[in-house]
Amino acid sequence: MADGKVQDAYDGVEGYIGATHWSKPYYSNHYHENPSSNPRMLDHVNCGYLSTPGRPPTLEALKQHAQSLAYLISTLAPSTIGAEVDNENLPQQDEQGRVIHRDTFPRHQAYDWLNNLQVPYDNIDKAHRMPLNSLVNLVRKNSDEEGVVFHCPLTETVPDLIENDMHQLVRPFQTHMTLLMHANECLERLDHEYSAMGGILGIIPTDKEQVAEHPDLENVKSTLIGQWLLHTQHLVSRMHELEISYANALDILASEAIVPAQQLSVQGPDGRSGREILFPQDRWILSNAGEDVFTFIHQMLDKNEAKGVSRDRQWFQKNVVGEALRDPDEDQDHLRGIAHVDLQTRFYRLRGSGHGPIFVLPAFSDRPNTSYTKEMENRPTVVTIPAPSMPDRTSAWDRRHRGLDEKNKTLGAEVSRLRLDNSNLATATKRQEDELERLQHLNKIYEEGQGADAAQTAERILAIETEREALRAKFEEGAAERNQLKAELAEYKRGRQLIQVKAPAGVTLTDDGYLVPEVLLGQYEERTTVMNEAKQGVERVRSVLEDLAQKGQISREDFGWMEQIADCN
Repeated sequence: MADGKVQDAYDGVEGYIGATHWSKPYYSNHYHENPSSNPRMLDHVNCGYLSTPGRPPTLEALKQHAQSLAYLISTLAPSTIGAEVDNENLPQQDEQGRVIHRDTFPRHQAYDWLNNLQVPYDNIDKAHRMPLNSLVNLVRKNSDEEGVVFHCPLTETVPDLIENDMHQLVRPFQTHMTLLMHANECLERLDHEYSAMGGILGIIPTDKEQVAEHPDLENVKSTLIGQWLLHTQHLVSRMHELEISYANALDILASEAIVPAQQLSVQGPDGRSGREILFPQDRWILSNAGEDVFTFIHQMLDKNEAKGVSRDRQWFQKNVVGEALRDPDEDQDHLRGIAHVDLQTRFYRLRGSGHGPIFVLPAFSDRPNTSYTKEMENRPTVVTIPAPSMPDRTSAWDRRHRGLDEKNKTLGAEVSRLRLDNSNLATATKRQEDELERLQHLNKIYEEGQGADAAQTAERILAIETEREALRAKFEEGAAERNQLKAELAEYKRGRQLIQVKAPAGVTLTDDGYLVPEVLLGQYEERTTVMNEAKQGVERVRSVLEDLAQKGQISREDFGWMEQIADCN
């Protein structure tokens, strides 16, 4: 507890691996029953692959994880050459004692940690100990119910986890992407909460709504979201007005306007009275009154007339119909009369035209091709639409509160400058301390490797190198001479063997060996058979001769020929 941290009660237990800054403790049955001979090599083994509950890792998964990490490291610190894995622990000499030259991974490159797999990797290089903030995982959790959940970008790192490292981000999950995702989620939540009022556009009340004027409403409108909502509301309102105007214009110009005045001569129908008869038609112009409107009105009249026929039939059956209403050319059920229908008609006039011509649009809200415009006018596109007006800009609010705002800006700038100076001083101090520690460590390594007199050591190394090259040249020269003498000795032995070995009588020497006649071969075989039988007899009487020789009755020298027969091949 001297450093303020809780002591690990399991530290020192066989097979137990303590926690690191990036992983929790690791304790498995495998290393508990089979302790590693070098447990320090497993200090950084724990990861999600080994600590996922209910999902033990496979050898394939571990290799895939190791391959992915190796590839990630290669993208951060590219390697220039290749070498053998664990080359420092491989034999450095062959069976003849010659030094084996092995390539090694250069220091500070991607795979320098593969040079020795028996010693934990350590590197005091500043680039290797700088936090890689871009590799921080932005995903907080994943589940089948909620899916992928990201960290909040405004989450601040606990000060105890920063460990006085000024390179560590205070908000490690704050990126442009996560900030936009966070803002989108907040806006979606607000839109859901205000769904009964028309969504997020209903947060700021319109000018037409009868609500109590809040004193902070103007301040709300000057904020970023307030200006955004007001701008959107005004755009939607203006778009709705333009859509209505555009629909009315289309209704007028859907088909050609019927102007009867254009169908008559300039002098009038009788050729003498001018255009007096056209005077009313110069004021009233039918618009969008083509064949479709003519057919539609006749259909409405046909429906009304059909209802009248049913009614007339009932009057006829009751004998309350006079003969004057009957049409002699039609049946008795059809009576003469007028069919009418009530339809809404819209009148248009161009703005600024004074008492100019009036465009008449018959059956505006009844026929199908123009009824939608009437419905659109009665039903606004957005429920909460403010009246068209120019909102107060942020600059106007600034002018009303310029004094207080300038004071706040000055104080804020001063506080920011002091904080920045403090942070810069702390960062510079920390960097100088790290640099001093690194230089002290390098100086220690240099002194241990070079000694007090580096020049003498360099000269001694050069002399040793020169002597080694000279010995290597002598060794190669002696090896060549030895190989030559071996070849001469082998040639001499082959020559001596040919001289000493003489072919028996009747045997011919060839390049492939000796050529023995069949008769001579039979004699050799008979002789071999006799010798084998004699060897068997010698074995039977050898023990008897040994007893007689020990008793002094005979001499073994007299029977030496038997030993020669027994030893003959």
